[in-house]
Amino acid sequence: MVATQREVVYEVDAAKARGRYRRSEPPPPYTYAITLEVEEEGDVWPTVRLWDNADDVNEHHVHEYTRQDGKQMPLVRHFDSVNGAMAVANAECREKAAEIVRHWWES
Repeated sequence: MVATQREVVYEVDAAKARGRYRRSEPPPPYTYAITLEVEEEGDVWPTVRLWDNADDVNEHHVHEYTRQDGKQMPLVRHFDSVNGAMAVANAECREKAAEIVRHWWES
């Protein structure tokens, strides 16, 4: 998938992994989704972790994925702002990618 104006795809420090940051267009409040994806054979990029506020702009979720069971129930996190939640999610995607990907491969 090619990045759009409100979508950024970036490499992370994990083998064959990338982050994908998507955000709604202005005006606020913004919805967002940040995914950590890992490359599998055949240029397939399954999601291994998702940070989002898709259900409610003020409810921030972290979804783990497993190879066997897919998307898990969310961990709900509390932030003072959508911008704060997006910043933390992007940082975790970049900084914890190797650990998250390793956990996914073992699941």
